[in-house]
Amino acid sequence: MMATELALAADPAMVERAADPGEFVMAACERAKAWLQEALEHGQIGQIAEARSQAEAVRVYTMQKRLGRDAQLAAAEIVRRAERGIGVAIRRGQEAGEIRGRGGHGGRGAGNGAVSTISRPGPADYASITELRGNGAGIYHLTDGVSAEEFEAALAAAKAEDNLSRANVVRKIRDHRGTAPSRAGARDAPAPAAPCDNGRAEVPPGDRRELIAGLAGHGMTSRQIADRLGIKDAKVRAIARQHGITIRADAVAGRRRLDSTRIAREAVHALEGLAMSVQLADLAEIDPARVPEWAESLAASLRVLSRFARQLKEVTT
Repeated sequence: MMATELALAADPAMVERAADPGEFVMAACERAKAWLQEALEHGQIGQIAEARSQAEAVRVYTMQKRLGRDAQLAAAEIVRRAERGIGVAIRRGQEAGEIRGRGGHGGRGAGNGAVSTISRPGPADYASITELRGNGAGIYHLTDGVSAEEFEAALAAAKAEDNLSRANVVRKIRDHRGTAPSRAGARDAPAPAAPCDNGRAEVPPGDRRELIAGLAGHGMTSRQIADRLGIKDAKVRAIARQHGITIRADAVAGRRRLDSTRIAREAVHALEGLAMSVQLADLAEIDPARVPEWAESLAASLRVLSRFARQLKEVTT
C-alpha cells in the first residue's frame, strides 16, 4: 500500500489545511523513510517509483509555497532515497531474472534457448534511461557498488550543504572513495537524438522501445510519447504492441472522460513551482554536457505549453 502520509503531503489541499504546513510535510517525509525501507525489503518497486513521484511533487510544492528549507530538504531526501530504492530493486530483480538485464531485450531470447524476455518488465518501466544512467550522476550511480553505509554518509554530507541534488549526492560518494566519475552502463545509453525538420528530436529506432516503455511508465499517452520522440502516435502504439508495452494513460483516457479543469489547474500549479525552482539554479554549476539534451527537451515542452496558453485565452474571447 502506498505511503499514505506522503500521498497526503502531495495533496496541496491537505497541506494547506494543516496548522503548520512545513511541519506536516516534514512529519510525512520522516514516516516515508521507514516505509521505503520496508517496501524495498518486500521488492515493491512499483510503489517505490510511485513514492518517488509523490515526493518530487511535494518538493516542488514546498518551494512554490515557501514552506521552509527544512521541508524542501526533507522532500528532496525522500526523492533520493526512493531513487536508490528503485536502483537497488532493479538490480535485485535482474539477478532474480524478474527484470530484464543489460542484454535482455524483448523478443531476442538468449541464444541457448532461454525463454524470451519480452514478458518481463525492464528498468525503463520504473525510471527513464536518462534518469537511470544520467551523465555520470544517474540513479545507478547511487546504487551500483555503493553500500548502504556509503549512501547514508553521502546523503548526510550533501544535506549538510543544503544541496540534496542527485549530482551532489553522487559527488559525495565519489569524494568519499576518491574515484573519478563512473561510466557504468555508458555503452547501453541511447545515442543523442538528432533534430528533425519539424524541430523535434528523432530517436534512433533501436532506442525507441526502452524510451516508450519508460515514458509510458511515467503516465504519458501515446500522443505525448510520439511528440517527445518525433514519430507518429500510431507508430508508438505499434511498437508498444510489438513489445508488450502497456500505455496505461491511453487505457485510462479511453475508459473515462478526463477532468480538463483539474489537468489545467495542476499544470499551472506545477509550472509555478518549476518557474520558481529554476531561478535558484546556479548556471555556473551546470554540466555543459547535459545542456543540449535539456535545451531540446525544454524547447519541445515550451512549444506545447505555449500552444495550450493560446488555447486557454481563446476560451474567454
